[in-house]
Amino acid sequence: MAADTFRLSFAAPAWAQTARAGQFVNIQMPQHGDLLWRRPFSVHDADSAHGTLDILFAAVGRGSRALSRCKPGDALDVLGLLGNSFTEPAEEEEVILVAGGLGVAPFMLLLRQLRHWPGKKTVFLGFRSSRQVCCAETLVQRGARIVLSSDDGSAGVRGLVTTALEDYLISRDARQKVLLYVCGPTPMLRSVRAVALQYHIPAQVTVENRMACGFGACVGCPVELAQPRPDGQKYLLACKDGPVFPLEEIVFND
Repeated sequence: MAADTFRLSFAAPAWAQTARAGQFVNIQMPQHGDLLWRRPFSVHDADSAHGTLDILFAAVGRGSRALSRCKPGDALDVLGLLGNSFTEPAEEEEVILVAGGLGVAPFMLLLRQLRHWPGKKTVFLGFRSSRQVCCAETLVQRGARIVLSSDDGSAGVRGLVTTALEDYLISRDARQKVLLYVCGPTPMLRSVRAVALQYHIPAQVTVENRMACGFGACVGCPVELAQPRPDGQKYLLACKDGPVFPLEEIVFND
């Protein structure tokens, strides 16, 4: 799809019928039995007609590189479907999707779900350079307007995706109801959270915590609440309580 970026499609007819944007699957890395923990991947797309589910990933380590070498007919050990999903817009007039790098992964399915929704769809895509850009054309085909940015200026406008987002929010009609969907690296999530709070815009985020088990048993994917709950609870689990959360309710630490 782009430099070190791959899309993998596997046969999962039942999941293809029910998958919702924001959910994930946990995959045992092939050919590496010494890698004990599964790796979580957002559902990138689901085709109910063909019975397939897609993931989008970067080949950066032993496990993901092995996954990128899968061939048609190979079998994968996959747990799913896991986690909750994005809530679709109700009274909003526009949805804004903000993706940093491979944070674009869950938005392909989200736009498929919103294909009959009549409101405006805008996607802010941020990449390090043109070598990492992927999915832009397909997102346009699914009814979205794309605002592309890159750190080095080799694709779209030069600068951070959060800068482009804030410039857009400043220029728009503040009376229009907007809903943000966000996915990307932690520094970006932190910046978008500040922007959403400043402009009083509701937002939903899917976090990228390492979710080893996928269903809460290992307690290895804590998400810190912005305000402790009345019972004193300060943390949720990304896999069991998420991975989608209201952006204003959680905080991001390095």
